[in-house]
Amino acid sequence: MIGEAVIQALRLLWAHRLRSLLTMFGLVWGTASVIFLVGYGEGSRRTLEDGFFRAGRNMGEVHAGKVGENFSPAADRRFLWFRMQEVEVLRQRAQVPDLVGAESWEMLPATFGQRALTLDVRGMDPEAVAIRGVGVAAGRTLSAADVERRARVALLGVKTRQRLLGPEGRLGDHIRIAGKPFEVVGFLEPVGTQLSRDRMEIDEQVWVPITTVQLNWPSWWTDDAVVTKVIYRIPDPRLLDASKDEVRAILAEQIGVGTDDTEAVRIWSALDQLNRMPMQETRWMLLILAATTLLVGGVGVLNMMLDAVHERRPEIGVRLAVGARRRDIVAQFFVETATICGLGGIAGAILGVGACLLLKHLPLPDLVPVPVLQPGIVGTALVVLAVVGVASGVVPAWRAARVDPALTLRMD
Repeated sequence: MIGEAVIQALRLLWAHRLRSLLTMFGLVWGTASVIFLVGYGEGSRRTLEDGFFRAGRNMGEVHAGKVGENFSPAADRRFLWFRMQEVEVLRQRAQVPDLVGAESWEMLPATFGQRALTLDVRGMDPEAVAIRGVGVAAGRTLSAADVERRARVALLGVKTRQRLLGPEGRLGDHIRIAGKPFEVVGFLEPVGTQLSRDRMEIDEQVWVPITTVQLNWPSWWTDDAVVTKVIYRIPDPRLLDASKDEVRAILAEQIGVGTDDTEAVRIWSALDQLNRMPMQETRWMLLILAATTLLVGGVGVLNMMLDAVHERRPEIGVRLAVGARRRDIVAQFFVETATICGLGGIAGAILGVGACLLLKHLPLPDLVPVPVLQPGIVGTALVVLAVVGVASGVVPAWRAARVDPALTLRMD
């Protein structure tokens, strides 16, 4: 019975080739759209996360500002800064962050041979290097021993290496930063375009021990070893608000300001930007758009099968007259509709998956979203297709079962 219905469906498609092609196109395009658009939505989410997290995943940044206007008269709103003492206290007392680091930076001239550049020189401790999460392509990273002995060693970003050292540059070369010699001990791996950054991108930076920056280029307004920025990492993005409250409370106590003074202790995270983006809503919108396209194809199948019922009324009447049950007629047209939807769905799935794989292997620019194929995405397309197939088959099957054999047998 089912085999006969499938053969009949194929005959119907062949008998009305142009109409069948237009109808099947809607199903193929709709199924491919579900796979491609939902995959593109997931790819966009991952691309944004990657772009924001290239400077450090699940990272918070803390800057010292000045006493807030609600906490002090305008004349007494002093500027504030962090020292390594505050960083050490935060490391010891903070429970939410799993890692705390410190950075100090300067914009300084650097030379190598006949080349000269102005570079973003970052003083880092090993914890800050770990939080940034940038690997070393060659050589070694900064160590605790480098920080302790205030060593003049440097890690170069990929663009800094190309522009300053050139093709002849090697590990062990010595560059001069503000006239002081530094040994190149490592090259950072390429990071690419960052959606979150302060001043220059990591590829354009030079990393040196934080104590080296504090010793050679001290702040003019104080004798303290100033930390430009405190950074920390949290194990779970859902802990962002809790980490802000804890970090602000500890650091505010150390520098003598109110724990609710957000101007004195300023905390920012790329997670704030991501959380404000309607990524989930966008994914649902793309799914609804793709499903609507598939529903349009389902309407085409519905019209095609209704025409088939009208054209085959004599055949239906004969079958009913010789003993076929109405449920047999219902099953026949339902299976025929399912066959047409199945063929369109298979072709659409192949097209959608193929388009996703093709884009994945194309040499696209940095941070251009690429559709992500997941079993759930293909499953979603098949579920939507099944719903469309059932909806498209119910009405024609019901119309076919209501054909009156007596009337059809008297038709010319």
